Amino acid sequence: MLQGELLSEIIEAVSNTYGNEFLNRLTEKLSSVIKADSVFIALFDKSKYESKTISLCFRGKIVENIEYSLDGTPCANVYETTICYYPNQVQKLFPNDHLLVEMNIEGYIGSPLYNSKKENIGLIVGLYEREITEKDKIITLFQIFSGRIAAELERLDYEKKLERYNEELEVLVKERTSKLEQTLDALSQRQNQLIESEKLASLGLLSAGIAHEINNPLNFISGGYYGLKDLIESSPLNSEKTQMFLEAIKVGVDRTTKIVKGLNQYTRSGESSDESINLEEMLENCLVILTHNLRDKISVKKEIQNEPLFIRGNSGKIHQVFLNLLTNAIQAMEQNGGELTVSAKRMEGNIQIEVKDSGIGIQKEHLSQIDTPFFTTKEPGKGVGLGLSIAYKILKEHQSSITVESEWGKGTTFIVTFPKSIEVLP
Repeated sequence: MLQGELLSEIIEAVSNTYGNEFLNRLTEKLSSVIKADSVFIALFDKSKYESKTISLCFRGKIVENIEYSLDGTPCANVYETTICYYPNQVQKLFPNDHLLVEMNIEGYIGSPLYNSKKENIGLIVGLYEREITEKDKIITLFQIFSGRIAAELERLDYEKKLERYNEELEVLVKERTSKLEQTLDALSQRQNQLIESEKLASLGLLSAGIAHEINNPLNFISGGYYGLKDLIESSPLNSEKTQMFLEAIKVGVDRTTKIVKGLNQYTRSGESSDESINLEEMLENCLVILTHNLRDKISVKKEIQNEPLFIRGNSGKIHQVFLNLLTNAIQAMEQNGGELTVSAKRMEGNIQIEVKDSGIGIQKEHLSQIDTPFFTTKEPGKGVGLGLSIAYKILKEHQSSITVESEWGKGTTFIVTFPKSIEVLP
C-alpha cells in the first residue's frame, strides 16, 4: 500500500473521535499499518523519572495501561534526546529493561511528543518481535501524528481543568442562588435574566477571541503551505513522502478554516436585527462547529430545498438558536447513536426548518416545561436548562415560532417557522 493511502486509512479511522477513543483508535490503526507487535503512547513523569502509558495496543488489542521506570530503557533516550531507532537486538543493548525481555522484543522505534511550549511530554513507541525493516515509513507516520497526539493530550488536560472549574462554579452558583432565594420574589426574574445575558456574553467573547487568534496563524500556515508546495514541486526534494506531508498540512488547514468560519458567524456581535441571513449557510456552520460531537455513532441527513432561503434578523442569535437545538438532538442520541435530520423548505409562504433526532424523546409530562428557564431532564453536568428557553426568546424577537413533536423512546422533532414578513431576497 502506498504511503498516501496509509495516511488516508489512518485519518479515516480516527476522524470525528477525540480523547481516549482517539488515542486508542490511533494506536490500534498504527499497530496494524506498521505491522508492529505493540504500539503505545505514554506520558513522562519527570519528578519520578517514570513513564505511564495512556494507550497500549498489544497484538492488535487495547490492553490495560502500565507504569515503568525510564532507567535503563530506550525510552529514556527518547526523553533525553529525540527519535530512537534500534532495528534489532534491542534486548542486548538494554538488558535491564524487563519489559523488553518479557515481551520478547527484538526491534524498537520511538518518537517524542512535544507540546505547544516545545516541552517533551511523552512518546509514541513501536515494538517488534522481529527486526524492523521499514524505518522511514514508521518514522514518517509517527512524525505526522505526534503533533496531533500532543495537541489532544493538551486538550484533555485543559478539559479536566475546565471540569474542575465548572464544578467549583456550580457550587458557587448554588450558594449564591440559595442566598438570593431568601430575598424578595420580585428579584427572581431579574436574576434569571442576568445569568442568561452574562452566560451568552462570556461565551460570545470567548469564541470570538479564539476564532480571531486561530485565524492569524492559520493565514501564515496557509501562505506557507502554497509557497512550500511550489518550492518543493520544482526541486529534487519532491517525492511521495513530501507530498504526503503537504497533503496532511492542507487537510488540517481546510478543516480549521471551516471551523473558524463557523465560529465567526456564531459570535458576530451587535444588536442589529436587519442582517441578511443565508439559512443553508447558517445550518452548515452550526454542523461544522458540532462535528466532533457526532463521532461515528450519529449520521447526518440534510434535506435543504434547492433554492435560496434568506431571512432578515440577527445572525449571531439565529446561530445560537440552531446550535442549541442541534446540541440537544445530538445529546439525545449519545448512548445508542442514531440519525440527525436537518431540513429546510418553504411551507405556505413561510420558511420552515426542522431538526429531527431518533433519540430517547421527551416524556409527555415534560413537554409543557421545555421552554422554562433552568428546567432540564439531563444528568448533572450535561446542561443547566437554558438552551431551549433562550431559543424560544430569540425566535419570539424575530416574530418566529417553534413547535415540538416527540414520542418517548422514538425521537423528537423541533420545527422552526420564519414568517414571510422577515424573508429577504438573496
